[in-house]
Amino acid sequence: MSWFHASASGADDRNHASAAEVVTCFRDDKNLLKKLAFLITADKAMAEEAVAKACEITLQGNRPFRDWLLEWAKAATMGAAISLNGPAIRRSEVMYKDRRCQHVEHLCHMDEERRPANLALVLGIDAQEIIGELDPLCRAILVLRIAIRSSIQDCSLRLNVSRSAAVAANCLAMTWLDYRYIKPTEDCKVSHAL
Repeated sequence: MSWFHASASGADDRNHASAAEVVTCFRDDKNLLKKLAFLITADKAMAEEAVAKACEITLQGNRPFRDWLLEWAKAATMGAAISLNGPAIRRSEVMYKDRRCQHVEHLCHMDEERRPANLALVLGIDAQEIIGELDPLCRAILVLRIAIRSSIQDCSLRLNVSRSAAVAANCLAMTWLDYRYIKPTEDCKVSHAL
């Protein structure tokens, strides 16, 4: 029986990222990870700290699968950013007390084909503009939903807010995101009509 465990362990080790690969991922994708963390924290120093903490946690914990390393790095970085900015995120919850979402599509998982475009759109917008337009809870949900495909329930648990607040903040975030797609098209039509 020991030969089975030894061969399974060897195959398992080949599928997991090495410490060097983890460090390389966090170094090569540092700008992406910092921007995601900054959108959650609205503080550059906290964003840097979140990326450093996420790398350290990844190196000290179970090694992620090599194929999922970037996804793991994004999730770990966002988790660290949420823990650093948790009080501000939870203070925003009160703004969503009596809000509801009437958009059934907002509750579903984001369309897999549209998600990369949404992520590219958000990453292409000046972070200060997003921070100015969306509160901390709304920004955290936006980032969780488009960067790592978190469900509403997962957002509620990760952010330690009620499900109803997560639904309402998600509604605002998705409406804002849709406006980013619709608004440029409408502006283009108006300018052509003139």
